[in-house]
Amino acid sequence: MKRVIPYVLAGVAIASVATAQQSSFVTPPEQPNQPHEAPRRLTINVSVTDPADLKVTDGDRITVGQLIADRTRDRNRLEAQARQLHLTLQRLEHSTITPPLPPQQPPAIATPTYLEQNAAIARAKADVDQAEALITAKHQEIDYLGQLPNLDPLVMEHETAKLAELQRDHTAAVREYQLALGKRSTAEYEHSVTMAADVSSRGHAVLSYQQQWANYEQRLRDRDFQLAQTQLRVDEVEHALANLAVVRSPYAGRIRRIKWLGQSSDGLLSAEITLMVRSSAGAGFTVSE
Repeated sequence: MKRVIPYVLAGVAIASVATAQQSSFVTPPEQPNQPHEAPRRLTINVSVTDPADLKVTDGDRITVGQLIADRTRDRNRLEAQARQLHLTLQRLEHSTITPPLPPQQPPAIATPTYLEQNAAIARAKADVDQAEALITAKHQEIDYLGQLPNLDPLVMEHETAKLAELQRDHTAAVREYQLALGKRSTAEYEHSVTMAADVSSRGHAVLSYQQQWANYEQRLRDRDFQLAQTQLRVDEVEHALANLAVVRSPYAGRIRRIKWLGQSSDGLLSAEITLMVRSSAGAGFTVSE
């Protein structure tokens, strides 16, 4: 008949790294005569996080190496954590962080020669010079005619009208000359605006590339930090798993008694197991109080 556990502690905290005690031997009243003879009675102290971690009950017959205590819930939890951490570690190790591409360098803007504008200016200037020369010649002609006696007034009137026409042509030529100069000034201004925009665009491209490179290096540092932190967690979990002792029976026999001793400050339950060892003569179990 199974012995009743004296108390059940609710909400037992599961300790991740606490080690169950393998066993401690209490000297029985019956001391074996031979130095290598198995003891008749063996006391095993174990620490578990849950009563279910104890794998034997009162009266169980056990064999050599049979499992007595194993913190199953802690082990399953830690193994699940280890699997998840290993997956995270593999994902980080195989993650690819692509460096940014350097900015493309557009072709340099050619310096304009303004050949067309200069040609238009030259033609307009020639027209102005020609108009001025015609006006000068007409003034000389009118002065000469004014010195002639008995000159028909109609002739002077005609030449004066001709001079006025030449002056109008000169005004139009000057206007065309100024327009040609203005067109070249506009072309020069547009070129300067284009050059300024190109310089600004190149500067923005360089700044953007520098920012992208800084972000790339930061992502590398973040990945290295995550790798280090994950590896640290893997080591901690594996260390905790290694410290979860599995208690097995060193002898064959029968569980005489299980006594619950109490709960430690870290939440572990302590139990004392009394094992009646099978006699070396093979005559069943030794039953001794």
